[in-house]
Amino acid sequence: MLKLTYRIVQGNEEMLMLSAMNKLTAIKLPFWVMFMNTFSMAVGFYMMIPLLASYLLHDLLLTVTMVGVISAIRSFSQQGLSVFCGTLADRLGYKRTILIGLFIRTFGFGLFGFVDHIPGLILACFFSGLGAALFQPASYAYYAALSTPQNRITVYSIREMLSNLGFVAGPILGAFLMGFHFQYVSITATLIFVFSFLLSLFFLPQIKTEQTKADYEGMLPQLKKVLQNRSFLRFMVFTLISWSLVAQLYIAVPFRVNQIAAGANIGFIYSCGAIVMVLLQVPFSKFSQTKMQPFGVLSLGTLLISAGLFTIGMSGSMLGIYAGVISFMLGQVFWQPMMNTMVSDFAGTGSIASYFGFNSFALSIGAMIGNVGGGYLYDLGSMLGWGSLPWFSFFIIGLVNIWFMLKEQRSSSVQQVSQI
Repeated sequence: MLKLTYRIVQGNEEMLMLSAMNKLTAIKLPFWVMFMNTFSMAVGFYMMIPLLASYLLHDLLLTVTMVGVISAIRSFSQQGLSVFCGTLADRLGYKRTILIGLFIRTFGFGLFGFVDHIPGLILACFFSGLGAALFQPASYAYYAALSTPQNRITVYSIREMLSNLGFVAGPILGAFLMGFHFQYVSITATLIFVFSFLLSLFFLPQIKTEQTKADYEGMLPQLKKVLQNRSFLRFMVFTLISWSLVAQLYIAVPFRVNQIAAGANIGFIYSCGAIVMVLLQVPFSKFSQTKMQPFGVLSLGTLLISAGLFTIGMSGSMLGIYAGVISFMLGQVFWQPMMNTMVSDFAGTGSIASYFGFNSFALSIGAMIGNVGGGYLYDLGSMLGWGSLPWFSFFIIGLVNIWFMLKEQRSSSVQQVSQI
């Protein structure tokens, strides 16, 4: 009897291993390359960019204002130029644009380690951002072209999971290298992007679903085509508002931790949230896709994000901050993959990178509004003696955005029914 039970258990284990192996071997080479690219680029980015401000302030002794200007240049070149770079990717092809973007960012990251003057740092920031403006819309479009409507949200979920793994690993590696000198951080990050470039060059194939040169209408017609899609424009407004709340995380947590327990390990708080995202990203995204409508998923994500901010602000303990960050991260688990999936669905078979470029630009506006508006609300609340002002405001903004998104979902459902 025991032998029979052992054989059954052993047989089940072998079947599970074979099932897992079949799933792994069923993943095509381009997906493996893109997944590896996503993880390695996230490690390279997060090992350096979070430490850059500290290096500029404490090693190069720049003013806070100048550090803000330098950071703004990188942000503008990355998100502000994404509209044009996304359209360019539809013209040049996704692989070629990814390679050009990786090459430019590699140059920018390498430059950080060998310049110590403001003009050189500005150039490094500009090229670092420009590289991302080129390869990000193209890589999202490449994922969309490789995937199918059935597995697309799973693909984007895996992408976000790997990006969050990079968010966990990158700062640890960067902090270790920073103990020697920032130049080691810069060189290592540069080598990581060189690896991604070579990996893409030799193993990332051109895909037949890319828009051909004959189909390309020109940059201005491509931009006009996207702007004429009113449903997509409304979608961008919704994501812009939600992203203004997402942008609060890196202001809200330091702000509250400084009020409650100055000197607490903020990096550990972020890492705990990132680990939650890594563990739950794929299963929760797949579950939401099968059980909910698209705008319903975005609404749930926005609710968890705004509720997380409200918990962070209204709680008077570190336990409340951890709970708020976890709620916030769970919101992103639902929100981020569905947003990318909907962008690719709006684009259809053509101009995919153009749509992702526009969406990236909208998110940059949301981040700017969130940073400026959030900072104003914090200061205004302190001035009025009503410290709860920003937290109530964030929650109300989230609820209003949810109401409009659910209204859009009902309108879309009515239109689909009328067309049947």
